[in-house]
Amino acid sequence: MSSSRSSEPGAEPGFAPVVLVCGPEATLRDAALAELRERVLAGAPRDFNEDRFDLGASGFDPLAIVAAARTLPVMARARLVLVRGIGEKRAEKFLDGALLEYLESPLATTCLVLEGEEVDKRQKWVKRVAKIGQLVECTGPTRPAEVRRWIEARMRQRGLRPGSGAAAALFDQVGPELDRLALEIEKLALFAGERGELSADDVAELVGQLRARAVYELCDAIGERRLANALRLVGELSDQGQPPLALVGALANHFRRLLRARELRPLEAAEVQRKLGVHPFAAEKLVEQARRFDLRRLKVCLDAIRRTDFALKGGVPIGPRMALERLVLAVCA
Repeated sequence: MSSSRSSEPGAEPGFAPVVLVCGPEATLRDAALAELRERVLAGAPRDFNEDRFDLGASGFDPLAIVAAARTLPVMARARLVLVRGIGEKRAEKFLDGALLEYLESPLATTCLVLEGEEVDKRQKWVKRVAKIGQLVECTGPTRPAEVRRWIEARMRQRGLRPGSGAAAALFDQVGPELDRLALEIEKLALFAGERGELSADDVAELVGQLRARAVYELCDAIGERRLANALRLVGELSDQGQPPLALVGALANHFRRLLRARELRPLEAAEVQRKLGVHPFAAEKLVEQARRFDLRRLKVCLDAIRRTDFALKGGVPIGPRMALERLVLAVCA
């Protein structure tokens, strides 16, 4: 995490009148915001001295943000005004207008914090922030050894006592993306509970089980045509970094089994178990789901899955999550 700070006078000791926090990892941005909040508010009553705005929300009022920034603190030395979503298209209305006007004479007792993934440093408002305030660029570790050290430190922050190889096991399972790692560490903390002890075997088993179970639940939700649940699971698996092609492959296998089951006569669990060689419980589920589709519909679904596979491999310029959501809508319709 790096920052630059103007030497221009006028800010209260300990913070700048405006701070830009940016970087691709929300985990690092949140950590920087927490540190800044403690420094600015320093134990002051937050109900009176902190305001939050989201430029991604419809109907936000730029003048309300400026009014909050010009409000004097209550029983405190300073106020904090947090503005998220600076990368949103609709944010330009505020950034190029009301913000620039405010930054001509910012209130010294307010710390105005602008937060987002990335910014173009050539923009006028960014240059103004750099001149009178502070840029905090949140960059995390990139080398495997550094990421493993970050994982271990994060585990200890969450009250875990990682055993030898636990951090390495999580890195092997998840990879270097800090947001995904932080999410898995939260799950591991819930698993460990008060005892806090965590072995490499615990990590490998639990993280693998959670992903496998979620994929299984997604196949069931789509097979049962539960649209809302299926879309939710696609979102969760995407956020956890599950490879999109792996999800499409799991769905293809599931619908091929549904098609084979639907072709059987009679369509009964015992026959599905015998012909497909599946567990009795799985056979009952396949029969229940197969009855929701006729043969034509199952073939249409498999064709939609094939088209999604083609799109994800570069055949169509579309984001992975949108491609999966469109597949869910097509199959559950």
